[in-house]
Amino acid sequence: MGRRSIEKTNEIRSKAGLPLIKRKPPKVYKKKSDAILPVSKKKRHQEILAGMLNIKGKRVVDKVLEKAMNDNDDDQMACLKIVMDRILPTDYVKNMKGGGNQIQIQISGIDTPKIDEVNTIDMETADGE
Repeated sequence: MGRRSIEKTNEIRSKAGLPLIKRKPPKVYKKKSDAILPVSKKKRHQEILAGMLNIKGKRVVDKVLEKAMNDNDDDQMACLKIVMDRILPTDYVKNMKGGGNQIQIQISGIDTPKIDEVNTIDMETADGE
């Protein structure tokens, strides 16, 4: 059995001579602002990506490549980093640093070297004793 509705509760209360319960109006929420902004960071990133993929996106890529290839430009290192981050996957660079894909060959000799016993010589004192 669930909770009684307000109508049934008011019928019982009116028979008992108690004041009726008023129905609360539904809560109306205001918009936070009228600005057209994305709700989450993901949507914001998607909008930026969509904007970059438009006609201007090719010009942006060409400009970054141009700055990366210009030796006299102050932003050359930043543009080179952007280009390299997009061209080389990060897992490839990690494998190169950590040696994840290297082949190591160890060659050991067939025979182990034998060490002969060394004969110790008693030392004489300087006086000849």
